[in-house]
Amino acid sequence: MRYLHVFFSAAITCLLFASCSGNDAEESSSGSATNTATNYGDDTSDFVSDYSVSSTIHIVWSGTSATVTGSADGVTVSNSNGYVSVSSTAKNIEYAVSGEGTGQLSIYSDYKYQLSFEGLTLSCSDGPAVNSQSSKTCYAVISGTNTLTDGSSYASSTEDRKAAFFSEGQICFSGSGTLNVTGNYKHAVASDDYIRLCSGTGSINLTANGSDGLHANDGIIINDGTLTIHAAGEGIQCDTSSVVITGGTVHVTSGEKGILAYGNIEISGGTITAICSGSSSSSNTPEGIEAKGTITISGGYIYAQAYDDAINAAGDLTISGGYVMAYSTGNDGLDANGNCYIKGGVVYAIGASSPEVALDANTEGGKTLYVQGGMLVAIGGLENGASLSQTCYSTTASTNTWYALSGDNGTFAFKTPSSLKTTTMVVSTSGSTSLKSSVSASGSSILNGYAYSGASVSGGSSVTLSSYTGGNGGGPGGGPGGGGRPGER
Repeated sequence: MRYLHVFFSAAITCLLFASCSGNDAEESSSGSATNTATNYGDDTSDFVSDYSVSSTIHIVWSGTSATVTGSADGVTVSNSNGYVSVSSTAKNIEYAVSGEGTGQLSIYSDYKYQLSFEGLTLSCSDGPAVNSQSSKTCYAVISGTNTLTDGSSYASSTEDRKAAFFSEGQICFSGSGTLNVTGNYKHAVASDDYIRLCSGTGSINLTANGSDGLHANDGIIINDGTLTIHAAGEGIQCDTSSVVITGGTVHVTSGEKGILAYGNIEISGGTITAICSGSSSSSNTPEGIEAKGTITISGGYIYAQAYDDAINAAGDLTISGGYVMAYSTGNDGLDANGNCYIKGGVVYAIGASSPEVALDANTEGGKTLYVQGGMLVAIGGLENGASLSQTCYSTTASTNTWYALSGDNGTFAFKTPSSLKTTTMVVSTSGSTSLKSSVSASGSSILNGYAYSGASVSGGSSVTLSSYTGGNGGGPGGGPGGGGRPGER
């Protein structure tokens, strides 16, 4: 574990998504726009349902050629060997793309636009498949099955291009179809502004052989959809601001960080799985979920696994609801370089052997781990000096065993991994606490198969619990690791 330095002040959170575009009336052909969407992009301008289409231009690929039909005043389209370039000074334009072929779609628009994927398979050997150089919102509406692929190297260009689907402006996804994107050069999908998966989004499957799956500069908001990412680098990365997840299903497997935000991470719903496959030899600290600011979890189902810290915050880490499992094979389960607050929800944390712990706060910096509520299972123990306003108990954990922890908050059925680097287990619930081992449990599988929600439990034997008042030590708080500076990747 290493000391963290917080890279961004609270002012960044206050300015989150300050580059979001507002209504068309606020835009001009010069590309400037005003914005008031400081509440994590929760702005009606994000939703295509509030966008009125006046003209549709259809682009259909077939092999190395493309056919363009439809026109609009202020829109010019050039088309050569499957490379289609759109230049627009018009409002309320939809580009409907379909077919199968090779080439590229480049968009230069002074106003936001709708890009409707209607069964498109497009690959580009020397650049992005979709290259939006517009700073305005791209409403990406998905229907049918669509596939985008870029090349492993790009032709020389003065433009900023770094993903198979790249946009200088915001990308707001919706539509119930499927979008498959493979990024061979750097990222699969990237925006120099923010990216949002709106309510009603279908399936987005990202493979990043070069770097990150989903990469944005100014924020990532996930409200809905099924997002599956396999990435050589980070699964999800936000360079200067925050990641906010309110719903949907997110499954990330990555070689580096699973989810990385250079601002804050806020999770209030959804099902999130972040598995980092990096090892101790990785050049970039392999962590499941990391924020250079704070992490706040108030709902959802979150599973994070990594060699280094499973979940790491440079500032405070607060859990008040939801189900959270943080499983580290080489460091801390939950690690805050500020204070760590367990206020509610169900928290299942696994750390490595001493000096690593299941739950860590930066006591060396005068910070504290607070256990104030909820249900807690901590294999690896707690940081020294923890403030325990809710009674905690200790026992010894067995491997590959189903347990049932019961208290006033109900019963939590969980399984221990087949191997553990420590068997010290701390549990806590409100009211009368009991623990059974070797139980038979069933219900809705959660937390990557390590637990059930709404569990039915039978059998098992009672576990003797001892009063727990201290911690297991722990060294300095886990550090930010590598990850590159904002904008570097």
